[in-house]
Amino acid sequence: MTRLTANRQPALAAYAPEPGGGHRLHSLQVLTVTGGLVAHNVVFADPAEFAAFGLPAGIPAEELRGRR
Repeated sequence: MTRLTANRQPALAAYAPEPGGGHRLHSLQVLTVTGGLVAHNVVFADPAEFAAFGLPAGIPAEELRGRR
């Protein structure tokens, strides 16, 4: 996951594992926080939405090594 903000709200980009290694961009999720708790989660899975945030379409396996 990658932390972001969208419309001044906390958001994240979620990446899913690929069969051959690495991860592909799966969804963009925007959270509404009320009283310190997540009250609502809107999930976007349209690649056109990803482009607005300049997110990479994938993360190669080599880049993931050593991150965890």
